[in-house]
Amino acid sequence: MKNMQHRALALLLSSACLGAIAAPVEGGIPPPGPMMGERGPHQRGPGFAHGVDLSEAQEDKVFAILHAQEPKWRAYTRTLHHSQDALRALGAGEQFDDARASSLAQAAGAALAALALLEARTDAQVRAVLTPEQRKQSLGRQSD
Repeated sequence: MKNMQHRALALLLSSACLGAIAAPVEGGIPPPGPMMGERGPHQRGPGFAHGVDLSEAQEDKVFAILHAQEPKWRAYTRTLHHSQDALRALGAGEQFDDARASSLAQAAGAALAALALLEARTDAQVRAVLTPEQRKQSLGRQSD
């Protein structure tokens, strides 16, 4: 049960990191956050389920959901990283190609949007595993 709680907290933190990644920082594009591509499904979980006791069957279902979304998560984070790295290099280079920069920025934005959508879908799938009482309990935890 504690492992599930740790996964739930990790997803909540990763949600916050997604917002931080999208926020501009001085000097240009922010560097990739620690959650981007450096964590596996065992370190992410639904933030709303933090503190909700799950049965072993529910934990198995949640694990299966998170495991199934991992290839897409990795692909989107890889695209995001490559786009951001290329944009940084382009900005630091001798010649700036505005069309190339625009294309890279659009690719980074599309990857970030895809990650946000994937996270929302995953949260919905995990919420469907919860009982009505667990859903109420998880809603109470969100306001804490």
